[in-house]
Amino acid sequence: MTNSKGPMNPSPAGADVMPSGPALQAKLLARLAGFPDAIRLSRGDPDFATPRHIIHAVRDVLWRQISDQIAPPEGREDLRRAIAARLQRVNRLEVDPVAEVVVTQGGQEAAFLMILAAVGSGDEVIVPEPNYYSYGDAIRFAGARAVPVPTSVDAGFAVDPDRVRRAVTDRTRALLLVSPNNPSAAVMSPEVVRDLVQLAADRDLLILADDTYDQFLYDEAVHTSPGALDGAGGRTLTINTCSKTYAMTGWRLGWVAGPAPLVARVRALKEATTGGTSTLAQAAALTALTGPQDVVAEMLAAYARRRTLTLAALAAMRLPYGMPMGGQFVFVDIRPLGFSSLAFAEQVLERAHVLVGPGIVFGADWDGFVRLAWLLPDDQLVEGLARMAGAVRGL
Repeated sequence: MTNSKGPMNPSPAGADVMPSGPALQAKLLARLAGFPDAIRLSRGDPDFATPRHIIHAVRDVLWRQISDQIAPPEGREDLRRAIAARLQRVNRLEVDPVAEVVVTQGGQEAAFLMILAAVGSGDEVIVPEPNYYSYGDAIRFAGARAVPVPTSVDAGFAVDPDRVRRAVTDRTRALLLVSPNNPSAAVMSPEVVRDLVQLAADRDLLILADDTYDQFLYDEAVHTSPGALDGAGGRTLTINTCSKTYAMTGWRLGWVAGPAPLVARVRALKEATTGGTSTLAQAAALTALTGPQDVVAEMLAAYARRRTLTLAALAAMRLPYGMPMGGQFVFVDIRPLGFSSLAFAEQVLERAHVLVGPGIVFGADWDGFVRLAWLLPDDQLVEGLARMAGAVRGL
């Protein structure tokens, strides 16, 4: 996947040690701050404000002076029941809210605890790529090894079950399924999910499912939660978060759900690390899950419109990409330009005052790609894409 020509304009990232994903992004953001007219096409958090009715729920908790009460490590029971109801309604997952749900400090902690509860030293985890970089960090922290199964831009970053099957060894413990995917925005078809669930059953593997973007689907794409399929519930941990669906990224509220024995391990890890999640965040999440859902439809309509604007701009730039079927991103192939992803990001930043997400963040094999997000008001998005197009012409 790397470009054999190498970067035309070498980047400081050519050093022996590549900064971590968050560190690299922080470095680029610091440089972005130096441009008063900067536009950030790399952001990963919604540009919408948290709905007012959710904020009002937290205000009421503060006024009643109960925000200093510590919640149990697994979370408030009323919130866990609301999560279980959401899992049944949206994902067709049946879980016991008492024994099979743990509330976490956002999706980031949910992902980390899910990995630590499922695998340990010497285990292997099958990871279709590209994938969210924090999973690799968590797998290494657990002493396990990620076994990558690459996808291709030509195939829309679709996961090939046969390639997954060939990657399984006697050490394989789990299969990671993130759909819609970050950064590729690919959505696994119901047929592929069923095939992979059957593979997990045949080889006695755990399934680690990330449903974070399950509410944002395009062009009649269908999301299938692995744990909802026959025979998968007892081997599947599923995570999700309020961050994307309700524009609550900074509130830090997520969850892990699955079979009681595995969730008991998640709870024990949660208790030993961060303890109970913020009572304010839990009050907000309860209102988000049980209150009006029209805000989700409004965001989806805006994202669909912005997706159209983004893809039209990329077509004009003649840059290949995998068709984004879900989520809030598009993964763009810049290899025809002859630049590494970091060198390209630096060039666009200097020339156009626009920040794109370098693919190197998601692994060395993806250094020929950049991630763009449409998480900006329409006018800013159009302006940012136009500036990027000008930079591309200059390169």
